[in-house]
Amino acid sequence: MAFALVGTSNGITALDADGHAHFELDSGDVSRLARSTRGCWAIVGGGRLLRRGDDEVWHEVAEVDGELTAVLPFADGALAGVRDGQLLRISTDAAEAVSGFDEVQGRENWHAVPSGDPYVRSLAATADAGAVLANVHVGGIPRSTDGGATWLPTIDPEVDVHEVRGHPSDEALVVAAAGAGFFWSTDGGVTWTEHNDGLHTTYARAVAFTSEGVLVSVSDGPFAREGAVYRWVLGTDEPLERCVDGLPDELAGNIDTGALDASGEDAVLVDQGGAVYVSGNTGLSWSHLADVEDAHTVVLA
Repeated sequence: MAFALVGTSNGITALDADGHAHFELDSGDVSRLARSTRGCWAIVGGGRLLRRGDDEVWHEVAEVDGELTAVLPFADGALAGVRDGQLLRISTDAAEAVSGFDEVQGRENWHAVPSGDPYVRSLAATADAGAVLANVHVGGIPRSTDGGATWLPTIDPEVDVHEVRGHPSDEALVVAAAGAGFFWSTDGGVTWTEHNDGLHTTYARAVAFTSEGVLVSVSDGPFAREGAVYRWVLGTDEPLERCVDGLPDELAGNIDTGALDASGEDAVLVDQGGAVYVSGNTGLSWSHLADVEDAHTVVLA
């Protein structure tokens, strides 16, 4: 049984808990994986969206024009971001633009770094699915509570958000990794608080919830050669604590958006050298699971 799924330039590699690997999907480039209660989803070849069934077979859900950049699975389909800044609602027989997203206040001030168009980099929902949050790079985190009909801006766009996550069971908790550091919300993403105490650098790229708190990845910048992961028990006054037990002094490059995942006490990450590390105690200690060539993204299976 697979413990983790790794998206690569050639497809998807499944790893069991002992690090044994098998090539599960020969599909070309897999840029993003997303986990849900109804199976894992994958963005493949830019414009294809696939879902992994209970039979561990991948089935195509949709193919769209343009490059998909993020996916948020729902019971009846998914939301997906597109490189040109659109947001799509995906079902088994259609892909429709979420028109309300085009009208969000402040959209005219969105911008990209270093060039190109702003786009939806990650998507999240609160635990009760009452709010959807779209992390725009660079445009903050617009939030909708009516299924995408209308959106309101939340965090300052200039904090440069790279990933947003909703807590799996507490609808009030949402977290974000940003160029300005780690941010968290206790009102479902309406307002945000910065917490960077303990970080050796505040450039954050990925974030995930554990049963105890959060894990967040940081580095010196977008082209960093070395990265690190920190853990924090949510709501405490304690600083973030660097994860060192079982990890190298420096991880290879950024632990990027979609390259860190956690559920309960389990966590997994893949660095830009393809090294996969896992933890079974909310990030207190780690072990090297495998090396996967040309890896981009990872989720717990």
